[in-house]
Amino acid sequence: MTMRRCRVLVSRPGQRLLSMPEQIKEMTTNGDPEEYALILRITNSLQKSRDFVEEHQSKYEQEVQDYLASKPAPFVMSSMPPARKKLHDYHGMLSELLLQALLALDGVTCKPDFEVARVKRREAVKETQRLLDAMDAIHARVKESDRLARL
Repeated sequence: MTMRRCRVLVSRPGQRLLSMPEQIKEMTTNGDPEEYALILRITNSLQKSRDFVEEHQSKYEQEVQDYLASKPAPFVMSSMPPARKKLHDYHGMLSELLLQALLALDGVTCKPDFEVARVKRREAVKETQRLLDAMDAIHARVKESDRLARL
């Protein structure tokens, strides 16, 4: 007698345990494992972006607030003060990661009949873009402060 191995996964918190075939069937348009793999890829990419922003956003916002509260003096870009350069570099790092996430999502090709994967991809692109816009909005406050300091 052979024992059949079956992985058991939780689809959503509070939901009953599902075997892998049941989970694939529930999470996809027509139970296709290829669509399921794309959904996992999209979900993982989005979660990495969320985790990264969650880890860094409050620190970045605090550094921006501290910089703005210091009433920075006007400067020329070629001689950017260290505090301002740090914000510039921090924004660059956050933006770069989110742009890479958008490119990764752009690289996900969903077949026309993979309706669930297509919706998940569209939602992930919108949320990643929203995260990028939030980082850009924070940076825009710094740029506006620099502009006002030159007046």
